[in-house]
Amino acid sequence: MVSSINPTNAGVTTLGAETRYTKPQTPLQQRESAQGDRVELTAASLNAARESVREGLMQVHQALALGQDAQAMLVKAQELARSGGEGAQAELATLLSGFVERVEKAMAEGARLVSGETVNVQAEPGASPVSVDGFDMRLGEESALGLTANAKVSDPALAQAAQRGLEALQEAMSQLLDSARALEAHQGFLGAAQNTSAVRHDLDADGARLLALQVRQGLEASPSIAIANAEPQAVLSLFRA
Repeated sequence: MVSSINPTNAGVTTLGAETRYTKPQTPLQQRESAQGDRVELTAASLNAARESVREGLMQVHQALALGQDAQAMLVKAQELARSGGEGAQAELATLLSGFVERVEKAMAEGARLVSGETVNVQAEPGASPVSVDGFDMRLGEESALGLTANAKVSDPALAQAAQRGLEALQEAMSQLLDSARALEAHQGFLGAAQNTSAVRHDLDADGARLLALQVRQGLEASPSIAIANAEPQAVLSLFRA
């Protein structure tokens, strides 16, 4: 039985394996090795992650709310373009200016996804950030919504442009809803981790990842309730041996 293996001066082990063929570490493995392969689940790290998730959810909810306004605006613009008639242009101008004001107000209050910006969320301590892609809802020549703020009812391309905007917006809204569900799942995990006294505050990297996976799988196994609203005791039981 070999009790130890020591490299020789020639760079070959006593078993004859050349060390230059050792598989290199990934950047994540290198970082974990440098940190002693430990993930700190302290109260501070959990609080920071929960705050990041809360901010991310707020951004997503702002974008979803404004997206619903955009859908209503585009549908109404289509109706005005197809029906025309007296007063249609004035109604369209009021519709578009009101939407522009709502977008500008949301951005002034800190909304970032509605301008097409990507928001990074530190959803779990020690994990890579979760990226949430935004959708630019500002009106303009290159607007993803297909309209300018001074669009004309008489423009024969108005209805088709609004339809393209609706299709692009629908895809973006679907992605935002997926992001909201994912962040709510992280929120449930972090809440359970903070509220249970059984969870260890200092896990090795593999243990931390396994714990997160177990919690998520346990939450997803509850078909009768939303993942973010899982029964607290059911969540906490996942941390108990």
